[in-house]
Amino acid sequence: MDEVLSEALEPVCRDLERSGLQVPRLEDREWNDFPGYSSAVMWAPDGSGRGVSVDRTAPAHERVAAAADQVQEQTIESQLWGVAETNWPRCPEHSHSHPLEATTSGEAAVWVCPASRSVIAPIGGL
Repeated sequence: MDEVLSEALEPVCRDLERSGLQVPRLEDREWNDFPGYSSAVMWAPDGSGRGVSVDRTAPAHERVAAAADQVQEQTIESQLWGVAETNWPRCPEHSHSHPLEATTSGEAAVWVCPASRSVIAPIGGL
């Protein structure tokens, strides 16, 4: 897999593992035709697949936040929907209402509470 994409995915995959969730299987398959993007296919434990891509020209912290957002969406839909609370990663400020949001703060990729905008943890640091 492209090194830029692999480095962007590593922190969110670490958060998945620490949360006891399965990391998607990643298939090195370019599906995105946009110039400057690196892409692969994520295969969830339930067999569903979806593309993941990052802009190779974006700063590293922006690539991590973008990858985390895509992995979070797939995780909620493929592992949690209908069997568990769908708020992964769980917001410690509002534990039963919403998940954290992947974004950037300064030059860091972080998980924030979407209500208070409080930075909870760096992506990869849950």
